[in-house]
Amino acid sequence: MFAGKLLNKIDKFGVWILMCLVLLFVFSGFGMTKHIMDPVAAKYIHTQILPVPLLIFFCIHILKSVRNQFKKWNIFSNETAIDIYAYLITLIITLILIWLYFH
Repeated sequence: MFAGKLLNKIDKFGVWILMCLVLLFVFSGFGMTKHIMDPVAAKYIHTQILPVPLLIFFCIHILKSVRNQFKKWNIFSNETAIDIYAYLITLIITLILIWLYFH
């Protein structure tokens, strides 16, 4: 139960950061193509700075949905098991995506 409340607080905070990152990603994309800002700076922001934080906060955001889906399916009888599996799956997916980004 504690992990669910903590996850809700993290998600409420993280969704605002995710929204700002997505807006920056869109604006830097327009900066590269429509030249609303310096194209070199826009490309650097779009390709070097934003992808990893965007990916991390997106995975944090989907963690709540994964946990809720596990609860809905009644796969696990224990809330702690639900939390552990949800966190592990999200962590593994996040690490795989970060690894793919850098290779």
